Amino acid sequence: MTPITRAIIVLDQTSGSLREDDGRLLGLDLAPSLQDPATSLSGVEILLAIPGADEMPGADMLSGFAPTGLRILPLGPLTYGLQGLSGGDPATALVSADRRLRGEAKAAGFTPAAHPALIPMLAKGTAPVAARIAGPRDVLHRFALATGAIPMQFQPAPETAGEGWALIALLPPSALADAATLGLSVFPLNYDPATEDLVWARIDGDPAGHDGHDQDHDDLATVLVGRPIIYSEPGQILIALKPGESAEAFHLHGGHGHAEFLAPDPGLLQPAISEAADFDVPDVGKLPEILEAVELDPEIRKILANIRPRCSVITANYTADLDRYTGVAPLDAAGPIVSRHSAHPDNKRAETALIADLRAMGYCPWRHNFVHAGATHSNIIADLPGLGRLRIKPDILDRYLRILRDAGPLPPPDQWLPGLDTLAPDSWSDGFDDLPDATIRTEIERVLKLQPWFAWWKGRCPLPGFGAGLVVVGAHMDSTAGFEPGYQAPTSPAPGRDDNGSGLAGVLSLARHFRAYAGRLTHTLRFCFFNAEESGLVGSKAYAASLKAAKAPVRAVICMDMIGYNSDANRIFELHAGYTDPAIRDLSVPLADRVATAAAQLGQLAPAQIYKGTSTFGGPDRNVYDGAINRSDHAAFHQQGWGAVLASEDFFANLPTEPAPDGNPNYHRAADQTTDPAYARDIVCAVARAVTQLAL
Repeated sequence: MTPITRAIIVLDQTSGSLREDDGRLLGLDLAPSLQDPATSLSGVEILLAIPGADEMPGADMLSGFAPTGLRILPLGPLTYGLQGLSGGDPATALVSADRRLRGEAKAAGFTPAAHPALIPMLAKGTAPVAARIAGPRDVLHRFALATGAIPMQFQPAPETAGEGWALIALLPPSALADAATLGLSVFPLNYDPATEDLVWARIDGDPAGHDGHDQDHDDLATVLVGRPIIYSEPGQILIALKPGESAEAFHLHGGHGHAEFLAPDPGLLQPAISEAADFDVPDVGKLPEILEAVELDPEIRKILANIRPRCSVITANYTADLDRYTGVAPLDAAGPIVSRHSAHPDNKRAETALIADLRAMGYCPWRHNFVHAGATHSNIIADLPGLGRLRIKPDILDRYLRILRDAGPLPPPDQWLPGLDTLAPDSWSDGFDDLPDATIRTEIERVLKLQPWFAWWKGRCPLPGFGAGLVVVGAHMDSTAGFEPGYQAPTSPAPGRDDNGSGLAGVLSLARHFRAYAGRLTHTLRFCFFNAEESGLVGSKAYAASLKAAKAPVRAVICMDMIGYNSDANRIFELHAGYTDPAIRDLSVPLADRVATAAAQLGQLAPAQIYKGTSTFGGPDRNVYDGAINRSDHAAFHQQGWGAVLASEDFFANLPTEPAPDGNPNYHRAADQTTDPAYARDIVCAVARAVTQLAL
């Protein structure tokens, strides 16, 4: 291929995010995968194209956030047709996570790429190929670092019973021979990574009633209408989606199934940051004008640890929220919604309603945007900041925020942050006036620990203190009726009352409940509503990757998905802590134990079924098997190295000594309109109790 000399990178989840507040741009945070080539790659002009930036106040300041070698290119709202960038040159790369945009780039004559980390490869005239490479974990890790491979998945290999791992990655063609030389198993993946995306299609059973684990390729090809199978493992097949296709193209109309979207993510090979390791907490004695100590009163801590508010209080608005977000009652002034699928217009209404609901509770919510399948979507995020051990004095932070908002030249830091130079590098004392404004700003943010994993630039919002870890409480907000014959995601009904209106309403209940705890917890509670889960965990994977890149101190993750269906008196529920990597599973089991203990204390549910397996086979032995591995949003955090657990209804197979499973017969159908609110509320209350303990 022609070596590229220019790269146009469309700002998305792979390249960075904007600091935005009420329609005003306040800054830009670049992903490491873009910072590295922008600062170290010579001979390639790099332009960052920011959709909508030319229409937002403050766009003129963005160049101050870009490293040398990167130029900002403001664009209007993202539309297709490449914003008039026709007549493309193959020496120009168009980099985007959106396969539809990449397809148009190729048609226009550009060289498309799915991730900025591929730019060094393209600059050498090398078109990346995809492969699955298996072998010892440490050898694979060294191989990836040495060859510049960009991972898309890195997990234990199911075909091995020992230490074997499998890496699915984009890499230079020459690396395939290197892998073989190291004794690694190599399986090339035959698809076009420039314009297509990989998806694992999970199959629990086919429409004809066969055991999906034993189907051969011909059977699966028939089920998938002749779609080529790129690779297969027991219970799942790897396929590629073309620019104009969606996950519904292979939604199997029969037994349960799901999808997992694979995207390039250099952070998969990086260790996760624990909440204890992220902070070098400054000495407040050195900066008394800037920092103040925070300590949770021992008596308050004891009260909070033992407080047991009535479940009816915690979930007082649960049913009303459930009705609004599943089309039973009006969501907003426009009336009830029809579907929350990410391709349906009502999905945007649900995003907006969540923002409004969280603001009405007193939160400062924000959008985490990502692109997928031709559209921009949002995860909705809101924090209840933890006190930590130290915090920046409000008046100091206000001064900094005012300077940032005014977007004027930054004065020497010693004029407005007295004493800061006691922790700063020697260069600070050599004359601040000689430093670029961006350098001064970056250094201030570094010293004050102002990190992009919390929206500190929203001046009206309280901030976490130093040493406050993140407790993530999440649920996916979208829905699907993909099992309906003739289902059309942009127009067809998909009320999704159980999947996942039940979990969405649960997170809203917890957000309301914990507002009373504002300023009383050590750690930050982050309430997350993930989008496009039904398209392959797309939103949560984009979000977890962004937290990893920002070195967020994630302490725990608890998600709720399908907690509402219960048709009998058994009231069994499941907690999924299993994962293919036993080390991550071991981080997750204690979280499941907390929720199970809380449920037992409440006394309204059957003992929790805790899944601890490392395989999607071996059911119903829960010490071996977990059918939810890589199947819901908690998996996105497992894959990044954090402990996470999923709470759900009695969905998967039970032991012979237990009642039959009580799975929702209307899963992924338009008839998903029936739940047991009392049952769901009891699960929410158990999660609330566990979350309180984790946040102290």
